[in-house]
Parts: sequence; C-alpha cells; structure tokens
Amino acid sequence: MLYVEFVVVGTPISNQSPGPNLQGWRGAVETAAKTQWKTALLTGKLKAIIINFHLDDKPSLDVDNLSKPILDVLENIVSENDRQIRQAEITHVRIDTPFVFVGASKLIVTAIQAGKQFVYVRLEDPVEPFPLPK
Repeated sequence: MLYVEFVVVGTPISNQSPGPNLQGWRGAVETAAKTQWKTALLTGKLKAIIINFHLDDKPSLDVDNLSKPILDVLENIVSENDRQIRQAEITHVRIDTPFVFVGASKLIVTAIQAGKQFVYVRLEDPVEPFPLPK
C-alpha cells in the first residue's frame, strides 16, 4: 500500500555537508512531506523508494548519502523512527535522457516535464516475504 509520495525540487545535500545548504535541503524535504502527510505517524514496517533525477553523468552525492537526510526528516512527520524502513530502493537517474512513462507515477511525470533536478520520495508497505535474489 502506498502511504505517501512527494517530490523535492533541487539538488540533494548529504548530512556530511553541514551548513546552510543542508539546512535548506532538509527544510525543503520537511515542507514537501508535511504538505502530503497530515495524518497520524505510521508505526509499521515500511519500504522507501528514493530516486534522484539529476543532470549530466555524475550525481551530486553517493547513493548511501542520498537517503539518510531524507529519512531523518521524515521521522516524526510520517513515521515514528527511520528504523521502520525495512526495505529501500535508492536510485540515481539522469533527467536529461529519454524515458518510458507507461505506468509511472503522475508526480514523477509532471516533475520530469518541468525539466529541473528533483528527488522523488515514496513510502509504502514492504514486500513480504522478501524475494531473495536469484
């Protein structure tokens, strides 16, 4: 089940880059999350999907540094604790390449059409039982 999805326009900032840029990024994530989530905190297991739609060949940060500031901000807005995230898909995708939109979230399609860098965030139920790789 999908619980919440939103986009944050801009270039993501790692927790390893403290200062005004990180504060601005965290504030943008918080604003987007609060706009889309107005009910009680989720208490069960969750799956996070985070996609960084970036320009050029090299994303601004590593995959492992992409998720942490976002999941930290979602604590006490959407979920009680980021330890509820039992599964995660974290991906970098070039926004300046062709896409197939069949079945894609309307939120993603609209954000891609705007042509600016953004991060897509989605929380949903985890896949259980978890399928082991073949």
